[in-house]
Amino acid sequence: MKESIEIQKMYQDYAIPVKRYVLSLCRNETISEDIVADTFCKAIKNIDSFQGGRMLTWLCTIARNTYLDYVKKKEYANLPLSEEMECQIPDAQLLPEQALIQKEDKTQLYRMIQRLGADEKDVVYLRIFAELSFKEIGGILGKSENWARVIYYRSKNKLKGWIENEC
Repeated sequence: MKESIEIQKMYQDYAIPVKRYVLSLCRNETISEDIVADTFCKAIKNIDSFQGGRMLTWLCTIARNTYLDYVKKKEYANLPLSEEMECQIPDAQLLPEQALIQKEDKTQLYRMIQRLGADEKDVVYLRIFAELSFKEIGGILGKSENWARVIYYRSKNKLKGWIENEC
């Protein structure tokens, strides 16, 4: 019974940040739900391998590997950014014009993030969508905290430059 409560608490505490991270990778609500479910199944089965640290970091590592396995198995290609992203729900307080502009800005940002290299994309997604620290990002990607910090800084500057050039 106590184990069941702990598993339930783990899911309640971490399901949303893990889903945000996975959704940022695949941009498909249905696929992200499947990957998050698989992530938590794997985490529950392998809870004995958790060596302390931050649970969210461990779960994001499992989620990333599960997503990469999915891509390899299904030969899945990311949806084009021009398609409507299921995760973008306009703020109810915004006027329709403002919501459209906000959606276009997000789409432009996602399009630019896709132009980044693989490591840069991973760092940006983990930092922005999963809201992880640089130390956690380095741990997930098998690099140092400083490496993650430098990659994020350089990626952010690239994105700023691209945005300024388009405006």
